[in-house]
Amino acid sequence: MNARVRLLGPPRLEGFIESPLSPRGKKSWALLARVALAERPVSRRELVDELFTEANDPLGALRWCLADLRRALQAPGLLRGDFLSLSRTGMTVDAWDLIDGTLDPDEIGGCFLDGLSVRDAPGFETWLLLMRGHLRARSLEELRREALALLGAGQTELSSAVAGRAAALEPLDEDAQELFLRSLVADGRSGLAALHLASCEATFAREGLRISPALRAAVRIDGDRPRGRLQAGVVASSLLRSGSDAIDAGSVDAGVETLRRAAEEAAISSDQRLHIDVLMALGAALVHATRGFDGEGAIILHQAMALAQNLGENLRVAECWRELAFIDVQAGRHTSAEKSIREAGILADGSGDGALIAGVLAIAGMNAADQGKHHEAVAHLSRSAGAARAASRPRQEAWSLGLLARSFQLTGDVGKSLASADASIRLCERERWNAFLPWPLSWRANALLELGRSGEAAEVAQRAFALACELGDPCWEGMAARSLALISLNDGDVSCAQEWIDDARSRCNRIQDRYVWVSAYVDLAHIQILSHRQSPVVESLVSQLHADAIRFDLPEFAQWAETYRVRPGLG
Repeated sequence: MNARVRLLGPPRLEGFIESPLSPRGKKSWALLARVALAERPVSRRELVDELFTEANDPLGALRWCLADLRRALQAPGLLRGDFLSLSRTGMTVDAWDLIDGTLDPDEIGGCFLDGLSVRDAPGFETWLLLMRGHLRARSLEELRREALALLGAGQTELSSAVAGRAAALEPLDEDAQELFLRSLVADGRSGLAALHLASCEATFAREGLRISPALRAAVRIDGDRPRGRLQAGVVASSLLRSGSDAIDAGSVDAGVETLRRAAEEAAISSDQRLHIDVLMALGAALVHATRGFDGEGAIILHQAMALAQNLGENLRVAECWRELAFIDVQAGRHTSAEKSIREAGILADGSGDGALIAGVLAIAGMNAADQGKHHEAVAHLSRSAGAARAASRPRQEAWSLGLLARSFQLTGDVGKSLASADASIRLCERERWNAFLPWPLSWRANALLELGRSGEAAEVAQRAFALACELGDPCWEGMAARSLALISLNDGDVSCAQEWIDDARSRCNRIQDRYVWVSAYVDLAHIQILSHRQSPVVESLVSQLHADAIRFDLPEFAQWAETYRVRPGLG
């Protein structure tokens, strides 16, 4: 057997020496897809319950479909036994390649099992809905990665074509629309970009949504600025210092605009290393200091990386990969993040630069933790904190220790979580690094609550919330408000807990490029609070959390959602 199973788009078989015999029924295709994409062997009983409960002879119907698949795939020994699975030996499935990140970009974009629906099979229909969402998200992730690479390399026409496919795949995904718009502008098609922006605005309005400032800014074309007598490189260097100083002083908007001007000047200078420095500073500012502009930041970082690669500046290339991985982790694009981390890690290890190694390990730990791989995360983050300490990078050490506090707490080691949070807090205070401080403060509050020290927890959480509001950081605000909600619940004030958790949800979801892990963690607490109130909306919220967990590759949250389905009063 040398079959190629196509499940993206209308399902079909390819790759046989003789013409393949297509499966005869929709349920045969459904069965093939269900077994192919199962994370473990699926029992015949499960498949009967999902697909054949309405049949007069459910087990007989299953046997007929299995025989139909063996005939179509020309494999008499396939799909035998009580627990069914498919081997990758002698067979390829396009959906497997998409999940693994190895599918040719030209083959990406088809809807999973397009046109297929199965009557009288609610269990399968639910699975199909979730899997379509997950594979659509993976398609967007891979198309985005390809379009960004093309745009960074200056291949604007190809980039706009790939980005356009992503935009068509998910019309309400702002990140996809923004990348398409920026690709069109870069390709000199600003008129088409303006038309597409108007179309986006109408599409969003029909759904009761408004487009973000970042999407509007995507079609901005900077006019010619009056030029002085100074050389472009001198101007760019001065603007780079001024913009960086402004951001450090808290004047983010002014600093970013100054860095944009610096990038324009650096682009026409003869100093390519200066151009890289400016682009990296601008990209980092858009990602870390300016909420809602991760899409633009990713494009700028790809441009910086392309220049650095041409000059053989491996350390800067690694730094760009690390920043791009951070963007993907926050957005729940973990496969793309892993690729960037791998690229950054190879270059960092080869350089022997302790600070860079610490930074790459930290993102690797964050990516592992977001996927619920906390023991792996602890290993990465512990090494990162040690490397940062040895390299005299206290802010990196504080960051890694703050993330360690999360993984220790979610594996049940509250003592180590508290110790890590406290160490992170001390470093933040010593370095006057308020921008990160709300995160370890929130985890300290959570640990104190678990240790039965509710009064202390409330004081710490209130401090975290006040500081987060001062910073205007949606993720930190949501985390701190979540802590205050659960402290109120623990104290028996369910109404106050409801108010805090409603506030937490609105705060952490107010921007498009939110940190999806934090958003899901807040939603989990919302379910916990509503479960205490025996609210009738819990079931729908659990289903939504489960769907989000599948879409954003957050298996830990999928397990928590399943737990609430089994024990709805949990919490």
